[in-house]
This record gives sequence, C-alpha cells and structure tokens, in this order.
Amino acid sequence: MGPRPLAVAAASTTDDGDVLALVDRGDVRGALAVLMRRHGVPVYRFCRQMLRDEALADDVHQQVFVQAFRDLPRFERRSMVRTWLFGIARHRCLDAIKVEGRRGRRFPLDDEPAAGEEAPDASALDQLALGQLAGALEHCLDELAPATKSAVLLRYREGLGFEEIASAFAEKAGTLQARVARALPLLRRCLERRLKDGEAA
Repeated sequence: MGPRPLAVAAASTTDDGDVLALVDRGDVRGALAVLMRRHGVPVYRFCRQMLRDEALADDVHQQVFVQAFRDLPRFERRSMVRTWLFGIARHRCLDAIKVEGRRGRRFPLDDEPAAGEEAPDASALDQLALGQLAGALEHCLDELAPATKSAVLLRYREGLGFEEIASAFAEKAGTLQARVARALPLLRRCLERRLKDGEAA
C-alpha cells in the first residue's frame, strides 16, 4: 500500500489533476498559480520561439494566463491542461503575428543558442559550431508557415505527441503528422544550405 499515494501524487501533477481539484473547489486563483509555476517557462519559451521578440513574447505570455484564469472554470477536460495552455498560446501567437505583419513589422532574429544547449566541457570551436547550428535552425524555422512552425516546436521542443497537438489545434493528428513530416526535409535542406554558406563565408 505504501507506494500508491506517491504514484497517485505523481499522476496528479503530470496530468494537472491537482489544478483541476483546485478549480473544483472554486480556487481558480490558486489553480492559476500552480499552472504558472509548472508551465509558465515552457509556455514562455514557445511564445519566444514563435515570435522572436522578447517584449512581444512577454505580452502574449501574460495574455495566455489571463485567458486561462478566465476560462479555467469552463475547461471541458477533453485534453490535458498543458495541451489546452499550449493551444491558447498558439492562437495568441498567431494573432500577434497577424497584427504585427499588418503593421509591416519584421521580427528580429536572435542568433544566440539557448542557454544550456552546449555541453559543459565543449571546446570553444564546438560551442561556436553549436551556436551556428542553433542560429541556422532558428532562421530555417522562420521560413516555415506559422502554423507549421508551431506544430514543429510543440512536437520536437516541447515534446507533445501528435494527438496532444491535434487537440490543441482542433485538427486531425494524421494531418499534423503529415505537415510536420513535410516540413522536416525543408528544414534539413535549409540547414545544409545555411551551414554551407557559412563555411564559404
């Protein structure tokens, strides 16, 4: 009997059952606080990668959790809470891209690799190579359509399965899988081209 409470507690946090329990008790503010602690960083990372603009990502990140606070009592529980949050984040990011595009704004590109991506014992040349690869990948991701880019990021950077992404996007998992599968060769060719151009330079 001993291990069962631990297993239940682990399942509760991984599927956000503790958050839903707080909502059921009417403590929406407490539920939001748990969500922000647990998913705030991944949701911000997704917004930052989609928008490539720190200030705009901050704004959209806040919008996501404001909307979550408003809609949590009506959450229908047809998906995991994490999936639902990323669905909100995707919609808000796509809205922001449309608005900024109408204003003629181009999103700045950040060529620096994310913190912690290099191995701690990597040589300076290895770090340079990783930085070049990370920068090239960011540029190549920007060449994808926003809806495709969001699916690639959620699958490979946030680790969501296609069924999860499908529930967030309100699309079929097979359609998303095919879209991502078509995007991967494009990314590979783009990376090869950019890295080859970098070597030539």
